[in-house]
Amino acid sequence: MRTILILSSNPKGTSVLDLDREIRDIREGLRRSPNRNQFQIEVRGAVRPIDLRRSLLDEKPQIVHFCGHGSGEGGLVLETDRGEAQLVESVALAELFAEFATQVECILLNACYSEVQANALIQHINYVIGMNREIPDAAAIAFSIGFYDGIGAGKSIEEAYRLGCSAIRTDLPNSSTDSRKLIPIASPENAPPPVLPDYLIPVLKQKEQLNSIVLPILTPPTPKSQLEPLIGHSDWIRSLAFSPDGRTIFSSSNDRTVRVWDVAAGRLLHLLTGHRDRVKCVGMSPDGQLMLSCSADGQVRGWDRSLLTHKKIGDCRYIVKATSRTITLVNTLPVSPNPQRPIFATGAEHGKISIWNLETGQWQRSISAHSSPVLSLAFGADGKRLASGSQNKTIKLWDLDNSGEKPLYEIGNAHLSQVLSLAISNQYQILVSGGADRTIKLWNLATGEKRSPKHILEGHAGQVWCVAVSPDGSRIASASADFTVKLWNIETGELLQTFTGHLGEVRTVTFSANGKLVASGGDDLEIKLWEMPV
Repeated sequence: MRTILILSSNPKGTSVLDLDREIRDIREGLRRSPNRNQFQIEVRGAVRPIDLRRSLLDEKPQIVHFCGHGSGEGGLVLETDRGEAQLVESVALAELFAEFATQVECILLNACYSEVQANALIQHINYVIGMNREIPDAAAIAFSIGFYDGIGAGKSIEEAYRLGCSAIRTDLPNSSTDSRKLIPIASPENAPPPVLPDYLIPVLKQKEQLNSIVLPILTPPTPKSQLEPLIGHSDWIRSLAFSPDGRTIFSSSNDRTVRVWDVAAGRLLHLLTGHRDRVKCVGMSPDGQLMLSCSADGQVRGWDRSLLTHKKIGDCRYIVKATSRTITLVNTLPVSPNPQRPIFATGAEHGKISIWNLETGQWQRSISAHSSPVLSLAFGADGKRLASGSQNKTIKLWDLDNSGEKPLYEIGNAHLSQVLSLAISNQYQILVSGGADRTIKLWNLATGEKRSPKHILEGHAGQVWCVAVSPDGSRIASASADFTVKLWNIETGELLQTFTGHLGEVRTVTFSANGKLVASGGDDLEIKLWEMPV
């Protein structure tokens, strides 16, 4: 088994590259190859220097593929903890990879001006492929497709390299305005496609005296924990909710639709339309008969499952205009889990929380909760307590039986940046928060104090878009911009498992009611279903 480690980096303030497409096409090319069982692909997104080192130690790859920006003599462009650009110099890269010379067979630096790094790395690695000039995004992707088509067909590195070069000349559809240089050079609009210059062709460096590569010992493959994905959305998936019986799952997307899926059959049951903007959040009533979805246009729709027939497809029980401004809930539309308190909540851009009757959609009350947008909400089991997280790094807990606007407590600077998601473990009385600072934090639900002994869970290399707590309250699932889903023990803070397979940022994650499945979705347009370890 040969491991291909794909590292991607597209920091804030740099031109947006089509890295998701590149990673997807590499996966698809190897998946269709006759030798697909001989390769394992590991993906790390939003890569920091520390992630580069750790992934080399953890995955022991034979091929390392970097896709992102390059700056020539300045170095490769990785990311800081805040997602900003951090240059890693050629000498530092060479020193790192020298420690893996008997393990890594080939490095592909799919970034502008990366021949500088290739010259340094070739002292230690048998084959290094770099770019000698500025390369358009489309050319970089075309080379990757051709190269890995060759690798998957059993070709040597030299042969795969030639196939990649050929792909640039034959497959490139047109000129690209986005390059992999740190500061892109704009090209005139409506300019005729240029003749492809030779300098766009990558450079292959071969070590004069090849290292003796130690391939890993083959071990029997472990049973797959990932089921067949649910595919159908045409844009980012923003939110997911299981039905109480676990048979169906409800999804929302930037494609302005909500969908209902049969989990066991892996097929679409209903396509619900009517929202005029991206659908950011979904929720489910405790009995599973009412499904809620809210859009960026401030509209909340209550979909009655009894009306989801062929004749009445798309009919709603009610439509609520939650606010005149944009709804800013990122990951979930919280519904009270207590059937005796049939309510749901929305959080708005102006910092208000509104409470609504679940059965009728009637407004009940609003709370001026935060001085910045409300990004996350979570109900306690009794439906009486509601936690809120804001853009200004603050968490508050509210007693909804109190008609005033004073929270039970406030956690200031709960994260270094935005509080993107909240979840509550009622069994362990723990409030879980996920932040843009790439951390998960645990708080005492009653007091708001830091949970002891483990307060901060670290391991994600990108911002934590969503956290969810298992039905028994013992585990946390987290979805991140680093393309992974992680499973944690809530008592010890131990990382139990990392699920890889998404080809883009993972925006949402949720548990089934029996805790046996986790569903996740994000930028790669797929809903993935993961069987939980016993």
